[in-house]
Amino acid sequence: MISMRVEISGDQVLLVNATEKNINDYLDFIISLSKDEDNYTLTRYSDINENRIIEWSKSWGRQVLIILAYNNDKVTGIVQLTKGRYFGLERQFHVGEIAYAVDKRYRGKGLIYALFDYLLKVTDVKILTAWVDERNIKSQKLLENLGFERLCKIDNFMYSVKEKIFVNLIFYSGERKVAKEKCEKYLEKFNIKVS
Repeated sequence: MISMRVEISGDQVLLVNATEKNINDYLDFIISLSKDEDNYTLTRYSDINENRIIEWSKSWGRQVLIILAYNNDKVTGIVQLTKGRYFGLERQFHVGEIAYAVDKRYRGKGLIYALFDYLLKVTDVKILTAWVDERNIKSQKLLENLGFERLCKIDNFMYSVKEKIFVNLIFYSGERKVAKEKCEKYLEKFNIKVS
């Protein structure tokens, strides 16, 4: 699957499997998130380096799959899957750690479910994992809506450079098959048309 079109609240959004040609769009979106106080992606926990990555294959290569949502040539959402994150790709190739974010304008409108739907169609991993800041209730709810289970909470696990505090993280795990089934129901709920 190369791309997929969805309609979100009347807007046409193009979902694409990112390649090296999309790297600057991806980085622009990540940088924009660093200015969003409601954002809990890694931009909250580390300094943002605006230097561009020149070689995609050396940075991510075959272990990272990134799906981008575009509206009018601007990235409005991402979902990222890193395969084999735990103990190396050769040992845990069936496990993928996910990260995701949606622009404020599209939050609560179902775009995240469209991104997940696309990701779940193009990946072969069986188990998905995610780390969530304990304060990010919306992200916890999203994962639980997709059938993920809360496995543990680790206190003071991540340092937030932006806030200058240690934060608690919650570890979630879910099965791809279950997430796919639940995701389809949410696409219907939000009346998201896929083409």
